[in-house]
Amino acid sequence: MKRKSLVILALVLTAAVPAMASQFIELSFDQVARQSMFVVRGTLGPVYSQWDDAHQVIYSYSTIRVTRYFGETTGPDVLSVREVGGTVDGYTQEAIGFPMLREGQNVVLFLSKWDDSDDFRIEAFNQGKFVVRMRGTEEVLTSDPVTQGHARLDSGRGPEMQTEGLGNAMTLDEFEQMVDAARAGARVPNHRD
Repeated sequence: MKRKSLVILALVLTAAVPAMASQFIELSFDQVARQSMFVVRGTLGPVYSQWDDAHQVIYSYSTIRVTRYFGETTGPDVLSVREVGGTVDGYTQEAIGFPMLREGQNVVLFLSKWDDSDDFRIEAFNQGKFVVRMRGTEEVLTSDPVTQGHARLDSGRGPEMQTEGLGNAMTLDEFEQMVDAARAGARVPNHRD
């Protein structure tokens, strides 16, 4: 099966991304938290990809089995997540810098609804996705280092990079306090600050 690849950055920015998205401008933590409908922790289920109805954009779909809602909101135990990019019949579309959905990944996601369906998207591209990792015996959150196009930009390092980036990690309690403060209207510095 011959694999073709297409980078669809311009198409995605003009057609597929809702107008309120960040347009690749880094947003503050409080902006991302306030713009999101839900902030959830859970595990991603199987991932599959398919063309849109116009056969122009490939989307990847997964479910997240929610184990925790942050903030004052609550919702269903399972949510459907859709992101631009994926592979169908050997044809790949990548939206460089967009989050990747990976089955079995333990994550915290900032989610908003797509305008055209009940599916959710990750708010503010990869800024709205954190990976749950272990630092000793403590669970911590780190920004997901793997995005679409990552393999092109990285020189062969493993996709998980389990031990890197834990210096900027935050605990779940710290994260919860930041979400609560942001949703209450307080300015919260980025966790990388």
